[in-house]
Amino acid sequence: MLAVVKDFSRKGVSLEEVPPPDFSPYEVFIRVRAVGICGSDVRIFNQVAGGKKKIIIGHELAGEVADFGEKVHSFKKGDRVATSICIGCAICRYCRKGYFNLCDKLEEIGITIDGGMAEYVSVPARNVHRIPESVSLEEATLADPLACSIRGLEMVSIQKDSWVTILGPGTIGLLAVQIAKRVLRARVIVTGTREDRLALAKEFGADHVVNINQEDPVRFILDKTDGGADFAFEATGSGKALEDAFFSTKRNGSIVAMTVHKQIQINMEPVIRNELKVYGSICYNYKEFDQALDLIGKKKVNLERFTGNVFPLKEYDKAFAFAMSRQGVKTILKP
Repeated sequence: MLAVVKDFSRKGVSLEEVPPPDFSPYEVFIRVRAVGICGSDVRIFNQVAGGKKKIIIGHELAGEVADFGEKVHSFKKGDRVATSICIGCAICRYCRKGYFNLCDKLEEIGITIDGGMAEYVSVPARNVHRIPESVSLEEATLADPLACSIRGLEMVSIQKDSWVTILGPGTIGLLAVQIAKRVLRARVIVTGTREDRLALAKEFGADHVVNINQEDPVRFILDKTDGGADFAFEATGSGKALEDAFFSTKRNGSIVAMTVHKQIQINMEPVIRNELKVYGSICYNYKEFDQALDLIGKKKVNLERFTGNVFPLKEYDKAFAFAMSRQGVKTILKP
């Protein structure tokens, strides 16, 4: 079969002919029909890390059940399915509480083990989710980032008319805008650097948008919210954005960091003086993934702007170039 493979000895990825994966008695063998290119796939594309084994990338995938192991009884051939990324051990103290995303021995599809930018993939049955009839395969690839948004927003208790700041109108940020407005009925301010993405945030219901290259986002938020947002969601990976959240959230407010920060220098004074609550949010659990599919099926989120940039698997190089040019919100490959 054809697959997009990452060789960590060099930058980039390649399309290779590889054997179809085996599947265990507890796994589902899926014919992949659509797979999104995530920001993490772009980071992997650019990564060079000698000594790491080659993997097939891709985790935002949807397809059809082609076969399954003898211990799998919940699916039949032809079922349309999507897969959640985190594979937990099921026995550590985190997995026993349902926190598979925090597993001591966590594996991630397309990140640490072979993923779905291929014609076929094998996935543990517990990571396989049936797609509602009203959801297209392309739309189902958005269940992963939508579930990430849901988890971040559920970290705190957003009430109707709460002021919510979303820093970063990328895929996760734009999906969070829609949930915050359409489901939670909050008032939303979005900050970013690109006028096209900020215009989308407005289209999705944001009350205000701020181009941080043209206006001080902290002053704007403090003015519009009468002293600070109730909640802030940082979805940029920028230390400056996280610091802006610290300075523009009300006393005793809450901030959720939804992207991975490594070494950053940041002013923590407002966190202490204003008794801010800061949460980290990574991936999601199985329930949140099902919630995402349900919201898509009920048309609670508008995905039309996310599913228009589709490339065949053989044009993976054009697809990655398009994704890295940031022309569209989302890029999808179709094996």
